[in-house]
Amino acid sequence: MTKSKAIVITYEQFAEGCGRTDGMTLNASDDYHKQYLKLDADGKANRELVYVTNYVVGYTDSRKTMPSMTLKQAIDAFGKKRTERTRNEELAVNAGKAKFRYHISRPEKSDGKKPAVAVPKQLVSNIVAEIIDAGLTKAQLDELIAQVKASISFAK
Repeated sequence: MTKSKAIVITYEQFAEGCGRTDGMTLNASDDYHKQYLKLDADGKANRELVYVTNYVVGYTDSRKTMPSMTLKQAIDAFGKKRTERTRNEELAVNAGKAKFRYHISRPEKSDGKKPAVAVPKQLVSNIVAEIIDAGLTKAQLDELIAQVKASISFAK
């Protein structure tokens, strides 16, 4: 075997190459994004699982600083809560989820403001009057709110 000679590139060339590959992969993912938009919630969740777990396999295999993960290990890591993952699992899964958002789901940009929700003023007035008349303490009001929330369900 012959030894390969290291190729030295500048920081600027490295940054341009990263940008170029990001642009190429974003263009290549257009069809996957369009397919994703047509899926129901279960289909979208499955696409995320498949993308992130396969990304994790490739990511960990190419990283010098972390052990490689098999597909089964990646699926196990994906299924864990954030606090249950090892540091390496968390890094890999987070990287995969970020790339999934960038390439596939492409969520709409948000201005950070939540949409206003209209509540009938008369309903609020009536409820406030009832609570005041009942003379509830803060603890009782908190419990009342918790019980009301627990007793009402909404259709998806």
